[in-house]
Amino acid sequence: MKVDYSLRTVPACKVACIIRRGPYTGQNMWRHEFNQLTKWAKKHKVRTGKWIMGFIDEWKKVPDKRRRSMACIEIKGKAKAEGRIQVMTIPRQKVVSVTFDPDKISAGIIYDALESWLQYKPYRQAARSREVYSGDPWTNKRAWANCEVQVPLKRK
Repeated sequence: MKVDYSLRTVPACKVACIIRRGPYTGQNMWRHEFNQLTKWAKKHKVRTGKWIMGFIDEWKKVPDKRRRSMACIEIKGKAKAEGRIQVMTIPRQKVVSVTFDPDKISAGIIYDALESWLQYKPYRQAARSREVYSGDPWTNKRAWANCEVQVPLKRK
């Protein structure tokens, strides 16, 4: 399978977000948080867009039990934070991205390849990487098959 890197600027987007604390437990680890986000959006009649999953802390620097990650759903319109759900804006950023099907190629290979790609470019990683889906990856096969990994960049 061929994997293409895309260097581009992604626009800012407003998201509803839940910060999760704990170890990486596999592809279902954010499912509970996304269920909470979709119920919140429906309750508040907020239109939604992309689903974003990302890590806040580095793997090697923070113990499993304290490691933070985030589950976000892009929102369109006005919304207020409630309980665990925060509303924030992910800023406009330059990213390198790869879109792939996790059933055909391992996400670990994609992340390793992106890390290698960065070694030879005039950029460095500006923030933790994130996975972006066009919808619910657990129920929408098209969203799952088009997983996009984005790595925010800064010039070296």
